[in-house]
Amino acid sequence: MINSNNKREFRVAKIIARSGFCSRRKAESLILEKKVRINGNLIDSPALNISLSDQVTINGTLIPDIIPTEVYLYHKPIGLIVSKDDEKNRPTIFSDLPKFMNGMFSVGRLDKNTSGLLLITNDGELSRYLEHPKNSIKRTYLVNVDKNISEKKIQLIRNGISINNFHYKKIDISPINSKKDIIYKMDLSEGKNREIRKIISYLGIKIIKLERISYGPFKLGKLNPSEYKKSNIDISEFLK
Repeated sequence: MINSNNKREFRVAKIIARSGFCSRRKAESLILEKKVRINGNLIDSPALNISLSDQVTINGTLIPDIIPTEVYLYHKPIGLIVSKDDEKNRPTIFSDLPKFMNGMFSVGRLDKNTSGLLLITNDGELSRYLEHPKNSIKRTYLVNVDKNISEKKIQLIRNGISINNFHYKKIDISPINSKKDIIYKMDLSEGKNREIRKIISYLGIKIIKLERISYGPFKLGKLNPSEYKKSNIDISEFLK
């Protein structure tokens, strides 16, 4: 059994993949082929958690040092494309972010006219996990509209709605008290392309402003547009 004083432990194949030595699937095969040692001990099962401080060798070769997973909270402003490159040469989030983030991954997308929380990480597997519909990671949006949404239409949203034979799952929606604007909070876990905009437009309502304020446990907080900060949330539950 591999022991460690480090409380954050991850599957050994995950550690190998994060090092860049090979893919996670290939790492699992190498383990089953009995080519992997942890702290000098031969292992034969991928179902083993180890820490970043444990020494991993494959066929006697020490895997490269692992860069710990980092997640940054970024307030995407309106007008930027969520992409590394844009065929129309429009400004992207990476032209707004510092250069050290150029090789990182964005988690999910926000369209050009939507602002709010976007996660940036150096871990591609974490990005895919947070995006994948099967994991039902909740996203919360504030939707500023031009008129009140009727109770009938609210129930349609809450029950799930089909538009042109395309079904959208249930979305929690509730009004936000505001003296100046008509604002609704919408919680969804599917994140289909332009989902909120398509549903609201289908119901004959115009969106004035759309902003994402949370993604899973990550919150936008008081970040101003174009500002970013490193998250201090424990993400080990996503990395096992």
